[in-house]
Amino acid sequence: MRQTLITPEEYFAPDPNIRNDRPWSEILVDRKPSVSSRAMTLHSAISVHGYTFIDGRITWYESMLERCAALLGRLRPDIVEVAEQPPPIVFIDDDGVRRHHTFDFRFTTTARRVLTAVKPSAMVTPTGIDRIVDLVAEQVSPSIADEVSLFTEKLLTETDLFNAEVVNLATRDEWPDDDAAVAKVVAKLNKETTIGDLVDRSRLGGYGFDAVVRAVDARRLRLVEYGPLDFDSVVAKPAKRND
Repeated sequence: MRQTLITPEEYFAPDPNIRNDRPWSEILVDRKPSVSSRAMTLHSAISVHGYTFIDGRITWYESMLERCAALLGRLRPDIVEVAEQPPPIVFIDDDGVRRHHTFDFRFTTTARRVLTAVKPSAMVTPTGIDRIVDLVAEQVSPSIADEVSLFTEKLLTETDLFNAEVVNLATRDEWPDDDAAVAKVVAKLNKETTIGDLVDRSRLGGYGFDAVVRAVDARRLRLVEYGPLDFDSVVAKPAKRND
């Protein structure tokens, strides 16, 4: 059977499944400022600096590991707030010297506040961060934190890495119209459902999946149980906060 070649016009015709980029003026939106206790910058010669958005506000990170920690914090259903660079903690070191240390994050769950230092495992011993975490855990006032932890890449699971990639892909571009369409579907939710069901209801196809993931990422939806972000993931509206 003889094959029919497509015409140049057909070959170069735009793919109806791929959208064109939009001017930045169409996607820039106002955000609430960061709650960081110190000034942050995008400029660094030794590490990756940037920011993402959590609960509608700017959240800074100073390495890709910090970005991953923040991302996972906002995906976990038990964490209600992610705050970067909380006020410095005063502690006494092993030589009796008064020191200050600023932790990378404070994760607040429904019952606990956890100060977290984020550090590549190869830098734990050279920086002594593990001892600092231990000392602060012994000395910190219960009015400031209930727990002090150290986060390294060795704590990341396959699910964590998968979810980080899914969120990174879904948040590369902002599509307010898609997000608005999913928001209307979410507004009608009165029980748990799956991401796949929300995608079907949005009638956005693959773009709907990205929009639902952005809703989870922005905490307009929550995972009922932490697991891989896929069509079978069960989600629900977030619990109402008293504040």
